Amino acid sequence: MTATLAVPGGVACGRTAARLHSLDGFRRFGQVKIAVGRGSRIVKIPGVKYTRINPLTTDDTVVVNGIAVTNVGVTLIHLAAGGHNAAKAMDDALRRDNKPDVLREVFERWKGRGVKGPSTVLELLADRVDRRLPRSWFQRLAKDLFAAEAIHLVDEWPVYNTNGRRLAELDLANVDLQVGVECQSWEWHGSPSAKQRDLTRKRRLRVLGWEIVDVWWSDLNRTAEVVADVRLAISIARARNLAAESTRSAGSATKIEGSA
Repeated sequence: MTATLAVPGGVACGRTAARLHSLDGFRRFGQVKIAVGRGSRIVKIPGVKYTRINPLTTDDTVVVNGIAVTNVGVTLIHLAAGGHNAAKAMDDALRRDNKPDVLREVFERWKGRGVKGPSTVLELLADRVDRRLPRSWFQRLAKDLFAAEAIHLVDEWPVYNTNGRRLAELDLANVDLQVGVECQSWEWHGSPSAKQRDLTRKRRLRVLGWEIVDVWWSDLNRTAEVVADVRLAISIARARNLAAESTRSAGSATKIEGSA
């Protein structure tokens, strides 16, 4: 706060702004970086780095805990421009209900300002919102990775509720163990109603005994973790089935003893 007040118009930016917004990957960033206008007179403060940029408008800034800071959209642009992990911060921003349309408006508005970040974050946003993992990718994943782990899945498995109505068509499924893998996009998190719809659907699948693993576009870079997630779901399903079988066996034994 001292650093922003020392120079009129000073605003926390970059990784410092990401920390103030509590974006994933930057919550422990220790440096204080402040953006000021190109003609501003800088006051030297130990531990503070000032960077001169074109004037920010009120549409570019917010106040967090009393400190002037670039908004989430501009912060993501600066992270991308600096070669920092904007993708991880973007995922966190979307998880916390920063609306894709609002972010896109900021990114588009910053195009042509001589900053390379807007194109990068627009592409990151498109990956998460506008594109859905193709089923062909899942088929390759099943062949090359799941099969190597002795995990056998079928494609496009329909699930019906007790009334015979189709509840879902799972992209990949272990039918015997009732483990499904579904590709997702951030459109499910665009509004409270969409979130509720997705949660309701998953709850109904779980009532029918299905364990569901979600896979996102960004997971293309963590296929080993995806396999681990599916293996864990299969382990949970096997343990559940064994427990159910044990309960049935105990029940049958009790009936036999009672009859005797």
